[in-house]
Amino acid sequence: MTLSSSQRLAAMLDVELWIRRFPVATTPATPWTVLFFPHSGGSAGSYQHLAAQVAGMARTACVQYPGRAERGGEPLFTDVHVLADQVAEALPAARENAPVIFFGHSLGAAVAYEVVRRTPDQRHIVLVASGHPAPSRLELSALDSVSDDSEDSDEPLIELIKSLGGADADLLDHPVLRRMFLPVIRSDLMAHRRYRPEAGSAVNCPVIALMGATDPLTNAPDVQAWEQHTSSSLRVHVLPGGHFFTNQHIDEVVDILRRIMTTDRDALGVHASGI
Repeated sequence: MTLSSSQRLAAMLDVELWIRRFPVATTPATPWTVLFFPHSGGSAGSYQHLAAQVAGMARTACVQYPGRAERGGEPLFTDVHVLADQVAEALPAARENAPVIFFGHSLGAAVAYEVVRRTPDQRHIVLVASGHPAPSRLELSALDSVSDDSEDSDEPLIELIKSLGGADADLLDHPVLRRMFLPVIRSDLMAHRRYRPEAGSAVNCPVIALMGATDPLTNAPDVQAWEQHTSSSLRVHVLPGGHFFTNQHIDEVVDILRRIMTTDRDALGVHASGI
């Protein structure tokens, strides 16, 4: 089906709304695209540094959730499944017929997984699920104390964010930024807490699961259970650190991505030829 000029424009605007492409200074060494899915409270800006580290190998972009950055005037999302529907609808025009790594950390892993499930052709996709148990093993009891949106619940929420050690935790030291940031992360955390996969759900692409050795939100059996959610292969990498181990060991994360795009490509059953 040939799209009209107005349909092409509408598709382009939809992509620009949901997908933020990071600038590329040189032609990437591989045909791959790495698409980042942010953690709770995160935005495209949260992944600029990691994107810069892989820019020489691949095109890079990040999903921009509503309610933050330039989308700050939009309502925050409240349902991971609805969010995945919207991202999946915008994604085809952004893929450019290239093999793609969906890199999701924490909440982003759940969103990325659900977007892959909504993608009809998964032959040229690799899902990197970072800092997240298998969907069927998700248990976020640590969020019980932050379910209330009253001011009285701010301190437990702040303590939780700081205990996890994310870069965004620094925002909480500034009163104005705190008032802007807390509603966003609370909404994201509650959407994550309510998320449940469909019974028996799985993807057809390889899954690479990353976890921090001391992450309080994951453990080895729950991460290994990703094998129940793919009809392809699973590889697990355990790195030192807590929930945001990716910030502490960015070189190791980049090396894993590099291997997916180069030496590990055939072993994963993902091929760039003919697309």
